Amino acid sequence: MMRVLIKYVMIAIVGLSLGLVSVPAFSADVTGKTSTQTLPTQSDTQTAPLPSNTQSVPLPSKIQTTIPSREYQQVDKPPVKTLDIPDYDIAGQLRGVEVKRHGDWTRIYYQLELMNKGTKTVGPRDIPVRARVINVLTNTIITEWSQLWFGPNLRNDYWSVEKWKRYIDYNKHSPGAPSTINDVKLIVDVDPNNNFGEDRRHRGNNRCVASW
Repeated sequence: MMRVLIKYVMIAIVGLSLGLVSVPAFSADVTGKTSTQTLPTQSDTQTAPLPSNTQSVPLPSKIQTTIPSREYQQVDKPPVKTLDIPDYDIAGQLRGVEVKRHGDWTRIYYQLELMNKGTKTVGPRDIPVRARVINVLTNTIITEWSQLWFGPNLRNDYWSVEKWKRYIDYNKHSPGAPSTINDVKLIVDVDPNNNFGEDRRHRGNNRCVASW
């Protein structure tokens, strides 16, 4: 019995010894394997955006995009001037002036145009006309006559023309008659006595003159 017990004790001791020897080997084996394996490193901290200490502010523009409002200033406008248009402002002009000689007579043909630049309507038989032939060398009247206008009513936007040409003539033996037409001037006055009561400043265009 004692022999059997001793035998078991010896077996146990041998087995224990083998176990102690295998443990370091196993540990070394495990250590070798773990030492050669590359494992991903883990960070203990999380990556977070750094807090900004400055605020995003729009840059000031050098160009002014808005027009500053101006303070309203009241300006007193001058009163509107009313048009000073008279009732009568009769104007005349000559057209188709020509000179013809008949023996001792010199005849001057012309056609008269009239316009009333005023506001009133002027009838055809209300306008007196006076024609004169003047010697410009001596400033004397050779001949003259007076008639009425032979045309339509006067308008204030267009010229009215007489229906036919007028003429005035003189004889070369008439007192004051010059020897050449170059010393003669024809003057036609419209409303010479100012029957329409035109203001003096409007009378300048009542006279028509032709010379050679």
